[in-house]
Amino acid sequence: MEPLILKYGNIILRDRIPADLADHRRWLRTETAWLDWDAPWEGNDPPFISKYLERLEQQLHQPLPAIRPTLEICHADGAHIGMVNAYYIDGDRERLAVGIGLRESSYWGKGLGTQAFLLWLSYQFAATGRKRIYCQTWSGNTRMLKLAAKSHFSECERIRNLHEIQGQRYDALTFVLNQAVFWTMHPELHPGGTI
Repeated sequence: MEPLILKYGNIILRDRIPADLADHRRWLRTETAWLDWDAPWEGNDPPFISKYLERLEQQLHQPLPAIRPTLEICHADGAHIGMVNAYYIDGDRERLAVGIGLRESSYWGKGLGTQAFLLWLSYQFAATGRKRIYCQTWSGNTRMLKLAAKSHFSECERIRNLHEIQGQRYDALTFVLNQAVFWTMHPELHPGGTI
């Protein structure tokens, strides 16, 4: 199967390559500021890191699925800066959710996460044909809340006070985005348009 490469603005989404593993190691051990936003209640212990990196390496030796569940984020300057993923909420195959981890902090605040997320949504809507896609976050993740709003997601579920972080309680949030709304708001990303 041909490697997948998607481009939009200053962002490239592509399949993982062996050289990416060094960045993933660094993002889990030294360049870890992103963990404060992602899911800080999960922790980042050494056994988790080892298993995670082992799984990434194993995936490099497996055939690529027709619809990618994850892609790496690169800047047009060639820097590898994060990843996007898709998963089923609680294993429910009717509820596909997307996520983003812009892990290279020197690239924050430049609109790159928005470009990568919109491109990923475009790919998932076009590849899966789904009418709705979800995303999940927590009420303290102001960056993801802004990104969900910019992408035209609507809140559809809230579990109050689910997470405790540094002595403060936060809500778990689920958002939904309708395919028709997405294509209306981002016609430039439609497969029939120019990406």
